Amino acid sequence: MKKQRPESIKLGVFVLTGLLLLVVTLYTIGKNKGMFSDSFELKSHFRSVNGLVAGNNVRFVGIDVGAVESVVLLSDTVVEVTMNIQTKMHNLIRRNAVANLGTDGLIGNRVINISPGVGIAPFAEVGDLIPSKEEINTDAMLQTLHKTNENIAVISDELRVTIHNISTSNQLAQLLNDVSLTENLKASLIHLHETTQKASGFMSEASKTLSLASRGNGTLATLLTDTTMAFQLGQAVQKIKTVEDGAERLATDLNQLVSSLDRDLNQGNGTVNALLKDTLMANRLRNTLDNAEQGTAAFNQNMEALKDNYFLRKYFKKMEEKKKRNQLGKSSGTIK
Repeated sequence: MKKQRPESIKLGVFVLTGLLLLVVTLYTIGKNKGMFSDSFELKSHFRSVNGLVAGNNVRFVGIDVGAVESVVLLSDTVVEVTMNIQTKMHNLIRRNAVANLGTDGLIGNRVINISPGVGIAPFAEVGDLIPSKEEINTDAMLQTLHKTNENIAVISDELRVTIHNISTSNQLAQLLNDVSLTENLKASLIHLHETTQKASGFMSEASKTLSLASRGNGTLATLLTDTTMAFQLGQAVQKIKTVEDGAERLATDLNQLVSSLDRDLNQGNGTVNALLKDTLMANRLRNTLDNAEQGTAAFNQNMEALKDNYFLRKYFKKMEEKKKRNQLGKSSGTIK
């Protein structure tokens, strides 16, 4: 019995030692899945790893290519993650590849996803530090969502109050039930549409005119480029200005003349005043005209009497014949 006890103790120690080695081996294999394959190290820095530990998977474009070797806190804002990557990925992962944190499923373990970068870059070497992309923080997202819910609640309350005010407003009800408002609004829209069409047509015509002018065609281009027409237009404007100045001077002279006549009439001076107001001069002028008419009539009678005189009858007869010949010559186009 005494000999069996030491042997049993030795056997128990051996079994426990084997179990312990088996557990350590399994843990090491689980922690470093690529321990029996060739690998190389890559590093990346994060502000927060959110539960990432050594042994978590590393994926490249969704394929497991390695495991996390260590997670080291370098400062209060920098966490260095070292990754063991399979050697066969050496010619696939470039230095501009981006590492970001993810989750294996909805509630699974944390993983590192490596995505190809934009553009061409050299392949990553052992110990290279590749850039990282921060993960969307779930806590920050929940805080933002909570704040958004609070804002929505406030907006909902204000909207409820606004709708209540609208539903109880008599003025708004009258405005909504006013049929003439709809007709006026429709007419206004029709006028606006017509105005817009006219404006569009005007702009189209203006565009055509400017297009012709830019090519040197059309009346506008002629006015802008023809120096002769510009000179003639300038002369015409100058003449119009001269006529305008003359009209202004004529109007000024007429005003002065009217003022002078008005002043002479009011003061009793001048020839016009004498002709209009002096009755004696008017009578004399009338008598003079009467005498002139009587003298003219007497002269005509004397001339008729002279035509019957024996000595002057032939003279007047010759004058009448000559007058008739002249009239005949004018009617035939020849004067003898």
